[in-house]
Amino acid sequence: MNINTFHITAILLGLFFTAPGFAQDTDHDGIDNIFDNCIEINNPDQRDSNGDGYGNICDADLDNNGAVSFADLNLFRSAFGTTNAEADLDGNGRVSFADLSIFKTLFGKPPGPSGIHHNIIISKHQASRFLARATFGPTEEDILHLQNLGSYQSWLEEQFFYPPSYHMAWAEEHTEGINGTADLRDHPEDWKTHADTLSYMQRDIWWHIVTQGADQLRQRVALALSEIMVISKHNGKLITQPDARISYYDVLVKNAFGNYETLLREVTYHPSMGIYLSYLGNAKADPEKRTHPDENYAREVMQLFTIGLYQLNSDGSNKLDSEGNPISTYTQQDIREMAKVFTGLTDQNGFFFASDGDSTHFSRTRPMIAMEEYHDISEKHLFEDSEVIASGGTTKDDINQALHILFMHPNMGPFVAKRLIQRLVTSNPTRAYIQRVAAAFNNNGSGVRGDLKAVVKAILLDDEAFNGAQKIPNKFGKLKEPLLYFTHLFRAFHAQDDLVTLNIYEGGPSYRYQSYNFNGTGMTKQEAPLEALTVFNYFTPNDGPFSLKQFGLVAPEISIYGKQGIDDILMGIINKNGFIYETFNLHANLSLDKETAWVASKNYDALLDYLDTLLTGGNMSNATKLAIKDYLISIENTNNDEGNPLNNETLARYAIGLVITSPDYALQR
Repeated sequence: MNINTFHITAILLGLFFTAPGFAQDTDHDGIDNIFDNCIEINNPDQRDSNGDGYGNICDADLDNNGAVSFADLNLFRSAFGTTNAEADLDGNGRVSFADLSIFKTLFGKPPGPSGIHHNIIISKHQASRFLARATFGPTEEDILHLQNLGSYQSWLEEQFFYPPSYHMAWAEEHTEGINGTADLRDHPEDWKTHADTLSYMQRDIWWHIVTQGADQLRQRVALALSEIMVISKHNGKLITQPDARISYYDVLVKNAFGNYETLLREVTYHPSMGIYLSYLGNAKADPEKRTHPDENYAREVMQLFTIGLYQLNSDGSNKLDSEGNPISTYTQQDIREMAKVFTGLTDQNGFFFASDGDSTHFSRTRPMIAMEEYHDISEKHLFEDSEVIASGGTTKDDINQALHILFMHPNMGPFVAKRLIQRLVTSNPTRAYIQRVAAAFNNNGSGVRGDLKAVVKAILLDDEAFNGAQKIPNKFGKLKEPLLYFTHLFRAFHAQDDLVTLNIYEGGPSYRYQSYNFNGTGMTKQEAPLEALTVFNYFTPNDGPFSLKQFGLVAPEISIYGKQGIDDILMGIINKNGFIYETFNLHANLSLDKETAWVASKNYDALLDYLDTLLTGGNMSNATKLAIKDYLISIENTNNDEGNPLNNETLARYAIGLVITSPDYALQR
């Protein structure tokens, strides 16, 4: 049951399997009724300016009270002749007599009918597939809850409502110092004093929150953001600053549903990013010493966090020059000018150059401050002088202005849209999908740019997310990140953690808290939160083997699979291997009563149907089911390596292992 070369090849070929046909499409606009926000009127663009689940073309309910009335007519009159998006029913950019004609046909009626958010009968398979994109793996309870809500929109609103689970707060509230070690809440400087021990806590907290926290969507988006705005413990200083890393991750959690410009600003001012990309203590040029500002962050904030290397159309495709070549977004001169902006920042340790002072918990976890004497106050000319930051500005003013210039760049919408789509839904989104999500980034329906809540909704509720496997079976889907194999395994089978003691050497500090103790195993060997080897993440958006790239497709996650990237630990946990559990004192016991009962009754069909729903969202092929069933039947009366008969729980574990290491599971569709 290894994830080997054959397995990976099968996964790649899975991208070319043909899916079932379409469901009912009353208005013949190419969108199935259950996902169409205006079932009876053709509207392939699915424009929904107020985000209420009803397409503009059948929604003249401008006051959102459930019926089109004279109150709506008054609102329509006030918008007549303007570009008001909600009153622009036909989508031509202006409220006109054509819109009035549509309004008359809708007067006195409720908006719709719509299938996308209202009165939907969500199957277990549909719920499971949706939750695979929006959480760290569906559970049976989550699937039933979504079905009971009856609306994807309602589920999203519920997730938006949940308070954030902050990692630093969890550390302070749930960690007890024992054997003479003080509690972290009362002795925060122990984060540095005992950094070698506490470094493990960052992982442990992450695992507890993402597998057991209620705010699943927020945490899933935070992980996606951590793979765009990368910092890593694989940095000389950050490896000894677990509190700085935890604090940085909390910035991503906090802003996951906020505004991208605010996120960009808070990331820029965080000392972890200042350390990682070497602009903490970055001084202006000194001609006498022949020094110049560090260009690291100036380069990466443009290339990786905001606008990318090439100018983009609104659908994410490259703009081309007269010779058909992509047009660069910025030049080396732009990097030099931008580097001047990011001078003058340091942490709050009282010294500009970090090596001159002694860092504290406060300085590692609070925004950096400016020391103006080190800031370059000259003019900064960006993008062939199309943007100029005037001379004489403060550090804060210059940085905020530069970030705003990047935020307003036309590349921002499609740049962010594609990366978040790739992390949540599919590796190869169509240009139309990117364009729709970019439009939500540019305007959330109320004139606000960069609203990540609107972006996440646009990604998860898009027709392509629901119907891509049917409409474009040869390119839709994504390989699961190795990390998500384990989070789903723990969530789906209610892995039980326990109070563990963190103490890495005899006589050292000891802490006790609830944990799976999933550190000694080295996790997935390839991937862990905030542990990418470079600023380019564990993989880049354009990674993929030649077998896919020759068709213009990518599969970013495949670059970290490897022959034995996850199989030994994954199967060790599923099969409760003594070496894994005992050697590393792992606390992640799976609860398998239901699965074991099905094996005991020889009801393998029920077991596999259940695992198909829970793990593969109904995408397990009949061939895979039959092969696993035949295998279970063939070994049900055999003995294990110790000569004892295989028990029912062992067979249940084998079934789970065979499903979770199959191409059907690896390819999220």
